[in-house]
Amino acid sequence: MIPRPIQHLLLAALYDAFDQWASTFAFACRKGCATCCTRSVTMTSLEGDGIMAFLSQENRRAELIGSAFLPSGKQTGQCTTNTFVGAHLRGEPVEEAESWDLRPCPFLKEESCSIYPVRPFGCRLFASLDSCAASGVAEMPPGYLAGATALLQYIEHLDNGGRWSTMMELLAGMNTGQAEDYGEPTAPIPGFLVAPDERALVEPLLQGLLAREVNGQTFAQWLQAARP
Repeated sequence: MIPRPIQHLLLAALYDAFDQWASTFAFACRKGCATCCTRSVTMTSLEGDGIMAFLSQENRRAELIGSAFLPSGKQTGQCTTNTFVGAHLRGEPVEEAESWDLRPCPFLKEESCSIYPVRPFGCRLFASLDSCAASGVAEMPPGYLAGATALLQYIEHLDNGGRWSTMMELLAGMNTGQAEDYGEPTAPIPGFLVAPDERALVEPLLQGLLAREVNGQTFAQWLQAARP
């Protein structure tokens, strides 16, 4: 098991690698564009740690007892990112989420994210080449979603023994000390869903990240250490 402080260093390295890669695209996203800021965003408990610490520092933990964060009970029938990818690689049917909660995220204040520095990767990856306010549909460049999905898999893999769920559900559970009652256990990486014609775009992102050194070891070595 990788110590939690090292996991957070690895998460920061992943965010930085993604930011550098994503900056090469001409996305239309700007502050105040909040179409994608809904309650359907998912994350791991590793990312939840950062949000909980941020809210504590800002004296905002009381927000987590609001109606938006009321636990609705253990979620069932959901696949984590790695479970979803593993099922596809094996040719097995995948049970999709029954519905998406498209209500605005409770952390959205005046069309801006109030936890922006610690927002989970599920928020960071949302992007569009054109404004999606009118249509509600994001236009992503070829290979972008495959690269972002691979990083979601890395995050889940690093959070060995953690939980995966929607941000609202998981924070509600973490706030009451009952995170294990919500969402699903994180799973290791089973492989990736990168099409041959996407590899030229995705490989520089992944190879650059895997070669990064964090606390004396490469990211790739830490991934191996996280494998159960």
